[in-house]
Amino acid sequence: MKKLIIFSMLFVSFGVMADGHLPANFSKYQSNFLFKCDVPERCLKAFNKYMSAPEVASQNFEVDIYAVLHNGWDEATHGISFYYKNADEYAMANKIWATSDAGKKLRKANRDSNVESVSEYLTVHTVGVTQGGPTTDNGVSLRWSFEVQDPAAFVPVWKAFAKSIEKYEWAGNSYGLQSHMLGNNGNGITHEVWVAVSDQQAALAFLDGMYASPEFAEYSPKANKLSKFKRSYMEVSLNMFNPD
Repeated sequence: MKKLIIFSMLFVSFGVMADGHLPANFSKYQSNFLFKCDVPERCLKAFNKYMSAPEVASQNFEVDIYAVLHNGWDEATHGISFYYKNADEYAMANKIWATSDAGKKLRKANRDSNVESVSEYLTVHTVGVTQGGPTTDNGVSLRWSFEVQDPAAFVPVWKAFAKSIEKYEWAGNSYGLQSHMLGNNGNGITHEVWVAVSDQQAALAFLDGMYASPEFAEYSPKANKLSKFKRSYMEVSLNMFNPD
């Protein structure tokens, strides 16, 4: 019965929210890796080397490596996200990581640098909105994680709120909602809401504006009844590979 309930939740989450109308440059699937790195320059250098290896570079995978700020929830200091348009890209990236010499070298470099994995999880974009502009203008993301028991009730409330604040000068360049599919993603997290902006100053302007807005005052009590807040943090891009 427990498996049936979980399957039903996932069916509602993916079936109701995924409308097939994501912007053309949005990924469908995302592989996300959060980790602790005490010597950031070594971690960044090792990953850049991996992405530059011929067998990896030839695939033009869209990837972002970023610093994780204001994360009081676990030990993660950095993250890497791979963005896949389809299942074929996802499978190829996993094959190269597992079988290539470049993957072997990166795993050794991570061990030598005492990199500690904190969480690894797979998500799917179920809502995505862009206000225009290139991906390279979105150097900072704000993220909120939730446990949602009834996505069919929560998502329309969130979508209405997100749409209602697009009119403000401090609004984000793009935003979306991702559903968790697999992996260690925290205690009970089912969904991620994110907003992308140009820089850290814009991120603070967004937070100032959102939390002070009448729209948030109306949305917050509704959302609290439909979801359980789990965590929030900021991602600051250190290097984008093949941004779409």
